[in-house]
Amino acid sequence: MENEIIRMENIKKTYGKTEVLKGISLNVRESEVIVLLGPSGTGKSTFLRCINMLTVPDSGTVWVNGLELTDKKVNINHAREHIGMVFQDFNLFSHLRALDNVAIGLTEVLGVKKSEARARAQAELERVGLGDKASLYPGQLSGGQKQRVAIARALAMDPKVMLFDEPTSALDPELIGEVLDVMQKLAAEGMTMVCVTHEMHFAKEVANRVVFMEGGVIVEEGSPDQFFNDPHSQRAKKFLGKFAGVGAAG
Repeated sequence: MENEIIRMENIKKTYGKTEVLKGISLNVRESEVIVLLGPSGTGKSTFLRCINMLTVPDSGTVWVNGLELTDKKVNINHAREHIGMVFQDFNLFSHLRALDNVAIGLTEVLGVKKSEARARAQAELERVGLGDKASLYPGQLSGGQKQRVAIARALAMDPKVMLFDEPTSALDPELIGEVLDVMQKLAAEGMTMVCVTHEMHFAKEVANRVVFMEGGVIVEEGSPDQFFNDPHSQRAKKFLGKFAGVGAAG
């Protein structure tokens, strides 16, 4: 837990006249699970996407695994190979079977032989509980199964960090649990994770640290126990008040 794997310093991002991120800094240690919470439209997903430079900050520095991604001399595509990303809308190739959706990054990006890539892809599908769905196309899978294929695809690249951008928001309620179970398993295995989610139970049970954002700034951060039971700011108390039974409503 002592080794720092992500360092974000004074990250700013503006779209038009809207200042989305107002100089945010965050450090993440190896094997730490960080959950970003806050109202919609407050910059959480933008900040998450700055970690792997899918969104390029206007200013500030981003370090991942000892490499400064904001350095223009850095090969960003090579750096991204070590950062897994799971989106809310799956982003699977509809014309490829589940196995090939997982294997494609290995063959096309890393140049792994097809036979080895397919073997690794099968292993990752089994890791997320979908070993028997390898031959199915995305259209034959439920939303929860599609998301687990997307997680397997990210894991196949052997990432140092996993980023989750509201991975359950597009799912029917009965399918959310199967995705959160996989994420909880990854956390138990020691995967470094940064998650944007509205799943309060996951934040409370799995996170090492909760970071509460509003208005483009970090309002407060702390352990789940501290944040949910004794939030320091009125803004956090008001936010938690909308989730009855989860945290303080004061």
